[in-house]
Amino acid sequence: MSYAWGRGAAGTFLVGFVLVVICFALSIIAFAIPTLRFNFIRGIGGLCFVAAVFSLMGLVIYAVMITKYIPPPVGMVMQFDWSYGFGWTMCIMAIGLGFFFCCLPLYEDHILGNVKPYYYPDI
Repeated sequence: MSYAWGRGAAGTFLVGFVLVVICFALSIIAFAIPTLRFNFIRGIGGLCFVAAVFSLMGLVIYAVMITKYIPPPVGMVMQFDWSYGFGWTMCIMAIGLGFFFCCLPLYEDHILGNVKPYYYPDI
């Protein structure tokens, strides 16, 4: 792309994607090794939030600048393709996974089975 904003938007979204891939690899390691299970889960959540910020920046830069500098043909409406929707999906999922990984250590004992189950009495 010849526009600097296009390269910048693609770069920021690519950084967000790479961070999500790193989060995925770290989460596989965190859940596969029992001794490291909950040691760095919140760090993975924080990295997911950083990835969401980068992807959000790329999506906003792209949408604002493409409508500003590349006008649609006369009588047509500017439409984004499926990849823009895929980018928003990745951004929203990164935010959701960030909350998930940040809240998961609060329930460590429940997940590992160290808490006695509570049974509700029959009424």
